[in-house]
Amino acid sequence: MSEPAGPTSTNQWQQFEAALIKYAKAKDWKKVEKVNELMMMALTVKGKPKTQQQLLARQSLSKTHQLVIAQATAEKDLLNKEMKQFQATKDGISAYKLTSLCGEIYDN
Repeated sequence: MSEPAGPTSTNQWQQFEAALIKYAKAKDWKKVEKVNELMMMALTVKGKPKTQQQLLARQSLSKTHQLVIAQATAEKDLLNKEMKQFQATKDGISAYKLTSLCGEIYDN
């Protein structure tokens, strides 16, 4: 049974958790960042949990938050790897084009 809505409602933590999951799944990192900011403000304002339900809701939110951070870090690492591969390929393609152009000049 959930507690009534109000300043200490576990529903608020569940909403943050659902939003983190939704935006991380969509890879909408700007919205994940915004939810994270709002969540941090709410945690600061609310202080320590006052009931067991609040504690459990926050623990669940914490686990979800850790998973989302891990996913964001993995995405960032993958993007960095792809950018390095692109840069290496770009240099190779540029060299090939230059060589090809030089060959065309001498062929004509």
